[in-house]
Amino acid sequence: MVLSTELCEACKINSISVEEESDDENQPYRLCQGCRDRLVRYSLKPIEWYNLAVIHSPKKFLLHDDFYDDDGEAAQPEEEVDVSDNDMAPSLEDVQNDMELLLDFSITRWFLDDDIIYALNQHDKISLLNSVKSRFYETVNDEVKSRMLEIAADVLGDIASDWVRELWDHYDENFIIQLSWATSSSLPAKEGLNYVFEKLQSLSDKQLPISAFSCLHRFRSNDVLDWIEKNCIAFHDHWGRLAALCFPTWERMKTWLAEGRPLSLVALDTMAKCAAIGNDPYVERFKPKILKTDMSEINTVLDSYYENDDVPRVKNKRERILDHKEVIFE
Repeated sequence: MVLSTELCEACKINSISVEEESDDENQPYRLCQGCRDRLVRYSLKPIEWYNLAVIHSPKKFLLHDDFYDDDGEAAQPEEEVDVSDNDMAPSLEDVQNDMELLLDFSITRWFLDDDIIYALNQHDKISLLNSVKSRFYETVNDEVKSRMLEIAADVLGDIASDWVRELWDHYDENFIIQLSWATSSSLPAKEGLNYVFEKLQSLSDKQLPISAFSCLHRFRSNDVLDWIEKNCIAFHDHWGRLAALCFPTWERMKTWLAEGRPLSLVALDTMAKCAAIGNDPYVERFKPKILKTDMSEINTVLDSYYENDDVPRVKNKRERILDHKEVIFE
């Protein structure tokens, strides 16, 4: 029985006749019978997968990368998929000159890659902001909302400042990470950090280091280092990752070493993270440094600390730092 005169979300040819449950109870798949059968058999045609991914994102169970590649080709079909040229999903080249189609394409990607960011940057920013906002408010899909915030962060910058403030005024904790990213590129640093710091304070001690890295690493600010000093009550790898990306000074590292644990361990980890050779691809990408270093002090300071805290962790970090001084310090 036909449920609607609207067209199937997948083929966009036949009328909707069935709703199939998805990961999100608020957003079932609304399909014709044929597309429903192909969906549950992991046998969608590329364009059918693409049309669904635009609405639902490619991260829902029946659409994700266990079953389809980036171009929507079925990896584990339970029935034969007969694909013609007309059944192929569009490429970036196909959509890059049409802003709305390009936004559709961006939603179907697992990550907002540099080539998509470049293509989005070729479009009028005000028009892009209006469309991003419209899509954010019109969908119930959190992944689609998150992608719109990523575009605000990586493309729109301060053009999105008023919208970002509005989102903080109507804060939704589901989007704290992506909203923090957008904040780092759209608002003055101190204003933006105040928003993020306030929300991080509500997290448990266990949650805080991981969330702090996710939310704060794009700010690259001394204010973040000051905040770490006040909020680090136990060592965690993410404190060092975050501190390294803020490009701390040697004086600060010496101060943290003198403070003792946990900040002294964070200081050692921060310096070691700056030599993230094949070990931390994200940190390695930004090539962080310890700034304003008196190179003549490094061995003496680290040796002195090790004399008072001669455990294997400290020994290993000290050796790594000394072996990579030319990479770590500036």
